[in-house]
Amino acid sequence: MNRKTLIGITIGWGVLVGLVAAVFLGMAMFSGTSLAKASTADGSTGPYYRWNGEEMLVTSTQSGKDAVCKVVPDNGETRDINTYRAEQRRTVNTVTPWFSGEAQMSCTTPVKIRVGSEVSNYELATKNRIVQFGAAIIAAGPFLAVSVFGLGSRKARA
Repeated sequence: MNRKTLIGITIGWGVLVGLVAAVFLGMAMFSGTSLAKASTADGSTGPYYRWNGEEMLVTSTQSGKDAVCKVVPDNGETRDINTYRAEQRRTVNTVTPWFSGEAQMSCTTPVKIRVGSEVSNYELATKNRIVQFGAAIIAAGPFLAVSVFGLGSRKARA
């Protein structure tokens, strides 16, 4: 294999892995249901989200602002949940249902709600350092291999 082909394949591999990583990160970041701000602070009017009782992650879509969401279950007590520290540095803190059945939810600020596999995908793509470093190594590994082993030095002709 000649030098140009090897370099072309290596660059193509890096671009492909980078695009795949970007697509998965985009899917994780933009997945979920957006819920607009409720009209009142107690969440009594405005847009609602129907929570089916799965474990969920609620994050504020306004940078630096926490949201308070009022959860009114069909069977169980009404509670307020807060997005404060929902996303830790290395983990996410999901909300576990305390009721049976479904609940109606509204929030004081716009939020993004992720349930089921969306939570796992989000945590994997944004918080798992092993996956992030692994993607970088898989993308950059061939560059290092080509630069160390594949290119070598050319001999000067007399």
